[in-house]
Amino acid sequence: MSVVSPLHVQPAAPPSEGMQSSLQRHLQRVRVLRPGLHLHADDTADVQDFTASGDMEAGLRIVLLLEGSVDVSYGPRRVALSSAASQRAHEPGLPRALLVSVAEPERFERRGRRGAYARRVSVGLGGEWLEQVAGPSASDAIDAFRRQHLAMHHWQPSARIAAVAEQITRAPDLSPLLLHLYLESRALELVGEALGSLSQHAPGPAPAPAAATPRLLPHEHQRMRALHAFLQTDGAMDMSLDALARQAGTNANTLQRHFRAVYGTTVFDFVREHRLQRARHALEQDGLTVGQAALVAGYNSAANFATAYRKRFGMPPKLARGRI
Repeated sequence: MSVVSPLHVQPAAPPSEGMQSSLQRHLQRVRVLRPGLHLHADDTADVQDFTASGDMEAGLRIVLLLEGSVDVSYGPRRVALSSAASQRAHEPGLPRALLVSVAEPERFERRGRRGAYARRVSVGLGGEWLEQVAGPSASDAIDAFRRQHLAMHHWQPSARIAAVAEQITRAPDLSPLLLHLYLESRALELVGEALGSLSQHAPGPAPAPAAATPRLLPHEHQRMRALHAFLQTDGAMDMSLDALARQAGTNANTLQRHFRAVYGTTVFDFVREHRLQRARHALEQDGLTVGQAALVAGYNSAANFATAYRKRFGMPPKLARGRI
């Protein structure tokens, strides 16, 4: 069951080819993880002015804006979110998060403006999913919030959840099953913080603010995105951290801090995970031998590769090859 109906798009001018491609990519990035639990992530700039609208079922909506701005309406309530945190243009913004209660079916609308950029994650929680997970009563704070139609709760996402959201927008190339599990686990982390933030006034430590992480400038975000793409190519296979830092135009310490801030992991942990996933795909889909897959993963020793593979996936690589 979808939480938001397919969007009806009304462009301000006849839809361009870019607009049609953008809409198609949008639809492809909407994932129903479970009945009543859906996820959407985007990292794009609008190619022309438009208005998109759809019908929402009752439930909760979570929006986490990492960078840029969004202009949406939930029924008659219009919300403009922006990551801009300062009047000074040289200072980067902080992530913004919003939790919305939709106590009854309502209309959703998003307005796009040509050139407007947003990197964001949204999660929809249907009443069916909430009751299945939490039972008839989740908590006093959550129950009270759910009963208020179009109630809105803003909170500052923690550094951990900002990194999780970045991971969702930059999901690795995994098999359908592993990708589904990867996205669902991170969506649930986001849901956990969103619902927990409703009770943040209660005694107890508050989550660490995202400002505790390095505040990257727009060009630094772009540098990390370019490095992230480069690390997934063969050109990065034998490069040291210092060489990667020179490639990115920075030093090794800054590279590690910025990469972790954006992607929630170290450069080499990301590279190792990516290469092991490539090797797994090669074993399962291409029929490579264990020795050949070891080279794909960057291991000269098939034994060392088998150890790393078993630790990561819980089985020896020869069993993965046996699946073809």
